[in-house]
Amino acid sequence: MTFSDINFLLIFILIYVPIYVLLPMKIKPYFLLAGSMAFYALNDIWLFPVLLINIIIVFISGILEDRFFDKISLRRFITRFGIALQIALMVISILFFKNHTFIGVGFFTIQLIGYYLDVYRNNISACKNIVTFSNYVMFFPKVLQGPIVSFKDIESDLKMPERVSLGRLEKGIRTFILGMSFKIIIADRLYYLWNGVQTVGFQSISTPLAWLSMYSYSMQLYFDFQGYSLMAIGVAQMLGFTLPINFRSPYLSKSISEFYRRWHMTLGEWFKNYVYIPMGGSKNGLKKTLLSLSVVWILTGLWHGLTLNFMFWALTLLFFIILEKTLLKKVFKSEKKVVSFLRHIYVLIVIPFTWMMFAIGNIEQMGIFFTRLFSLTSVCTPLNVNENDYLNYLSDYWPYLIGGIICCFPLMEEVLVKTRIYMTRFISFALFWVCVYLIMKNGNNPFMYINF
Repeated sequence: MTFSDINFLLIFILIYVPIYVLLPMKIKPYFLLAGSMAFYALNDIWLFPVLLINIIIVFISGILEDRFFDKISLRRFITRFGIALQIALMVISILFFKNHTFIGVGFFTIQLIGYYLDVYRNNISACKNIVTFSNYVMFFPKVLQGPIVSFKDIESDLKMPERVSLGRLEKGIRTFILGMSFKIIIADRLYYLWNGVQTVGFQSISTPLAWLSMYSYSMQLYFDFQGYSLMAIGVAQMLGFTLPINFRSPYLSKSISEFYRRWHMTLGEWFKNYVYIPMGGSKNGLKKTLLSLSVVWILTGLWHGLTLNFMFWALTLLFFIILEKTLLKKVFKSEKKVVSFLRHIYVLIVIPFTWMMFAIGNIEQMGIFFTRLFSLTSVCTPLNVNENDYLNYLSDYWPYLIGGIICCFPLMEEVLVKTRIYMTRFISFALFWVCVYLIMKNGNNPFMYINF
């Protein structure tokens, strides 16, 4: 059961949320924990015990870290052992259940590692309430795909949730509907374009279709993940919690570095706080900066998956980021309009290319796809290519492609979420029922980031 499942809309949104809002403050933490446990168990009953074991281990370890405040070597051992145990539990779970998909394991693992480090660094005091700590880890709007939140950023909400006013409730509902629209109306429709190209086979597609599918996938991934993030933020708002934004119009960026400051922002913030800055960041010269960046991007690739395509993806991005900070440094500091425009075009070429490394797990198939982008028939002879195949796909998917391009700009969010007039309320109401209709008619595709 995910946010775009009709059962979630019926059970959690129409029943659970209203009951939670009306409950006395003292009961809310227990009801929230019960709902979060049920939500995760319904999504991944096999990994549920592993998550509970992790919570107990980290909760006890945090208290021990606080208790041995003056014994630095012992605290360091507890922290290192705890982090190693988290990683080991994750790896063992994946190896033990080889044929099982692991929902949200990467997200809750790095949040628990961050908690260890925050307690060790005295950024926070260890949580002494198991219900509060369990709600931090299992809070159902964020447990599957984030946004990634540190304990200190949500601690006050966990201990004393804000009373939900009608205005806050409405904003949460409209944020949720916008995210659901991104997922159901745009991402799930574009899924069929990319899936169709994969079904036909990369050897049999024309060069225009290869480019069309590359840009279609780039939008599909964005609206799928951004859709989930907005839905999570919206549900949290309905419950009186505030989650951080995860995307800020990344396709408007003018460098790869800027793109990843706008894309999956909470993951980037996590790596900055727990890897990049502790390694010295940008304060100890260019060599140290490049070393820190290299470690961050290698870890980012490993976090996404252990297959070669994710490492190719991460290292390619690292290559361009290093170029921006060294040989092309003057270009990326220029304020000239022409240069600024060209930088934007550069991002819109490089990022979709790297998404193909992200999307295609088979290295041979990845190579075939890249040859089709440039009609390299001498390297890969196409089979039964219909040179006008892209026209068929354009005729079927042009409304979603144009809609996706428009929604890459922040206007839709500004209008539908932040503008409280009857027209925007009507649009939100209409979008909700369009989404429900599409879910009932076609079902819904799993969120793309749910297995990280």
